[in-house]
Amino acid sequence: MSARTTRICLAVAVSLGASCSALAQQPAAPAAPAAAAASAAPATAPIPKPSCVHPDEFPGKLASEMRLKSWQKDFVAYIDCLKKFYDEQQALAKPHVDAANAAVVEYNNGVKEYNETMQKAKED
Repeated sequence: MSARTTRICLAVAVSLGASCSALAQQPAAPAAPAAAAASAAPATAPIPKPSCVHPDEFPGKLASEMRLKSWQKDFVAYIDCLKKFYDEQQALAKPHVDAANAAVVEYNNGVKEYNETMQKAKED
């Protein structure tokens, strides 16, 4: 690697380091009112809770067969409702989880590229 290339790599590394630390210390720029309202909505939105109806207490061994079957049916419906709620919430969260995971991959690739560039600059 030529001396000029090394200087360019070092300049890029220094500017990347400076811009990263500047970004870490600076507050976020004010967003447009519509964008601010849109981004603030999820943070202030109430956290959903399942609307599933919990069955009454177990009627006991001495309850009639009909009462036991009714309680069992209610309990199965309750569990199915909770599973459905869980699946719906997972589906809503998936795009956000995928975006966060993609950001992690991009970050890791950027750090790896930076480290490789710095290692090559040291070797030359």
